[in-house]
Amino acid sequence: MAGKRTLHLLWGGIKAGLRQPWLAWRRRRGLLVKPLFLDYAVTWRCNARCRMCDTWRRPAEHPRTGESELSPGELDAILARDAGFLDAVEKVGLTGGEPFLRSDLVELVRVLHRHLPRARLSLVSNGLLTERILAALEEIRSFFPGLTFSVSLDGLAELHDRVRGVPGAFQRALATMRGALALGFTVTSGLTITPHNYHQIGPVSRLLAEMGVDFSCNLQEQGANFNNQGRDVGLDARQRAEVLRQLEPFAHHYYMDNLRQQLLGKPRNLPCYAGFTSYFLSPFGEVCVCNLIGTPLGNLRERPFARIADHPRSWRLRRRLADCTCWSQCEVKKSAAVAPWSILAWLARNPRKGEFLRHYTAKSRLWVRGR
Repeated sequence: MAGKRTLHLLWGGIKAGLRQPWLAWRRRRGLLVKPLFLDYAVTWRCNARCRMCDTWRRPAEHPRTGESELSPGELDAILARDAGFLDAVEKVGLTGGEPFLRSDLVELVRVLHRHLPRARLSLVSNGLLTERILAALEEIRSFFPGLTFSVSLDGLAELHDRVRGVPGAFQRALATMRGALALGFTVTSGLTITPHNYHQIGPVSRLLAEMGVDFSCNLQEQGANFNNQGRDVGLDARQRAEVLRQLEPFAHHYYMDNLRQQLLGKPRNLPCYAGFTSYFLSPFGEVCVCNLIGTPLGNLRERPFARIADHPRSWRLRRRLADCTCWSQCEVKKSAAVAPWSILAWLARNPRKGEFLRHYTAKSRLWVRGR
């Protein structure tokens, strides 16, 4: 089985490698392609008060936020209308806010899975509403057991509580992850590196490894999805040095090793395909190029997806992204999936190739199961 999974991973890489020059050529020529990846923030409402994110403030800033979210019926009609443009979608990531604050979340997942049956689906949560989350996951399991479920963990015990701004958040996050694992779901977890928890990468990764939960981490980001534009998110020299030290054991992990390289000042060599092969959807049907740039290209309630994607305004923004230097995890993973030559160049220099293959072969097995 391990050999078959490795072959599946290699075959997927070969197909993506053959596709990369074609995608690059079409983008240079201004020719549209069908999206492969979507991130969909189903709500901006949130029950956490995170130090690194102000998404939870949006409902107070925009009181009609909840009322104007796309309903399952609206989503169903949009996906039916745009079926021809969206039939190549490989992955949909559901995020927020806190998705499980929507009472109709299961129906949203059902609609997406019905219209995009070949797409992998993932759900990101803060894990606070344990009983509600597990009840929803049990219902989702009845029609899509391949869902990938993720709960953020930003430190051990009280430190996670302080970062998330909710007493007891750590214990609830663990209970939610354990419950999801017991239901048979693939569970992942991520840590957002900030000046408050820069020393927690190793301790959190070890705890999650004991639980059988895949781990990754990313730097605190500024952008529309986090409602924190203009906030100082930097690490001081001492904190940066500690992050570099704690990232060293992850040299086999493409994203985290390149995060370390970026902290060392090395340039990004991965082309950005945000807004070309991937898009970010707001709770209200707005189409954006990525989760950091909040400028809407158009609204799916008003126009078909293909017309929005092929508008001159969309092409102007894509050209601006050609030299993007960010290392946003959500966007990097999607660009890497369609630009594997950068991964191969990194792997050729990497002394831990065997560990890399074992790690990503395991991920490939989960992707296959998710289909």
